[in-house]
Amino acid sequence: MRFDFSALEKESKEIRKTIISTADYVHGRVHWGGSLSCVEILNSIYTVLLEEKTDLDLRSINDSVVVSKGHAALALYSVLYQKKLIPAFIYEYQKDGSKYCEEITLDSSLGINCSTGSLGLGLPFAVGKALKSKRNNENQRFYVLMGDGECDEGSVWETVMFAAHHKLNNLCVIIDRNKLQLDGETERIVNKNNLCSVFNAFGWEINEVNGHSYSELFTALVEKKEKPYVIIANTIKGKGVSFMENNYIWHDKMLNNDLLSLAKKEVGFLDA
Repeated sequence: MRFDFSALEKESKEIRKTIISTADYVHGRVHWGGSLSCVEILNSIYTVLLEEKTDLDLRSINDSVVVSKGHAALALYSVLYQKKLIPAFIYEYQKDGSKYCEEITLDSSLGINCSTGSLGLGLPFAVGKALKSKRNNENQRFYVLMGDGECDEGSVWETVMFAAHHKLNNLCVIIDRNKLQLDGETERIVNKNNLCSVFNAFGWEINEVNGHSYSELFTALVEKKEKPYVIIANTIKGKGVSFMENNYIWHDKMLNNDLLSLAKKEVGFLDA
């Protein structure tokens, strides 16, 4: 596969603009940091899938993706909008009765088949689908986006062992390794500097990349493995907005008018 990385960089800028623009219509708390950190990861996954699939139906595309870090719903919607898979959503985001919720919620019309606002649910769900697909000799690969803070969950490690036992080489997990979670630095809460060695000990294939580099992400994503495969994608929480970058308080917070104006300028709104 050949990909235009410069065009994808431009898409990243547009996706971040969409994420920040929702603040004009939402007056509550938003998961800014974790949405901004995984833009390139999600955009890479959907670019690969759209290249592989001739059927552009949203349900068939999303059947291969589970965003287990449910706090990244805003990033998911923004990527789907950039790929023209959903209409403009920012006017409906978080409104009463809207399907565009603050956290990822089961919705067949969006092709979302697992609610992941409660962390640690997406990987077990995806592993079940991968096992069924493998047993049916189907040629389908499943991609799971997880947060590094999510790796505190016990259900994650039960599933990691299960996937290795069943040799699910049709499973690719990408961990958004931004090193921050709701309560602060991940290393202060539960040390995760040994993620590569832990996954290796459980029998997984491992790759570690810059999670904001399209060339590194695509090289890793298109690799085919003989075992379940994890990509540790090192990222910056709040990427693209200076006062949010590497600052855990922007995990889930409100934007006042002054900070919104600054955020808009930094992501490329010239008239902000």
